[in-house]
Amino acid sequence: MSTTAASKSQSSHFDQAAADWDQRPTSQQLMVVPSRLMAEVAFGIDDRVLDLGAGTGLLATAIASKVTQVTAIDMSEPMLAVLDAKGHANIRTVLGNVAQYSKEHLGQYSAIVSCMVLHHIPDTAETFRALADLLQPGGRIALVDLFAEDGTFHGTPEENAEKGVQHHGFDPEALRALAAEVGLVDIKFQPIAEVQQRNGRAYPLFLMTGHLR
Repeated sequence: MSTTAASKSQSSHFDQAAADWDQRPTSQQLMVVPSRLMAEVAFGIDDRVLDLGAGTGLLATAIASKVTQVTAIDMSEPMLAVLDAKGHANIRTVLGNVAQYSKEHLGQYSAIVSCMVLHHIPDTAETFRALADLLQPGGRIALVDLFAEDGTFHGTPEENAEKGVQHHGFDPEALRALAAEVGLVDIKFQPIAEVQQRNGRAYPLFLMTGHLR
């Protein structure tokens, strides 16, 4: 499947699932992530935060009350519509791929967060370059995703294709190398949660933190 076809398939999947997204078993299990992330990464009232692949706002809504503004970017308009309906005045929603915007369009941020997004993005290196461009000097990242897995987290190969899965989790050292290339330092990984899937297996998730020089 081409990158364009994969992107369309992925958008269609998330568009169709948006209305019930927060009630899905996986989404319910991920509810523990915001508090655990914020226990490791402090946010203050002067912060402007970008939520990459914000979806219906799992992270954005939890962080919004602690900061000046959250910009929530996502490829799915219906997902962002669900987030908008939650009525947080300081959450700005932006439709699109973060790599298509420059800091002149989106601004710069003191922190960038995401949850379970990176494995849906074809070009991880391009994404890290975009994130570094959007960070202020000293700006932080806090990214949650899957440790490397065997491709069964989302189900069958057909389900992986439908959901736009581009990576079967990540080796932390590979991500550390990409982060270092764009000027991110003090990169750390730690387990943050597990997701139990319908196949009976538990898949561990990591929190990747660091900051721009």
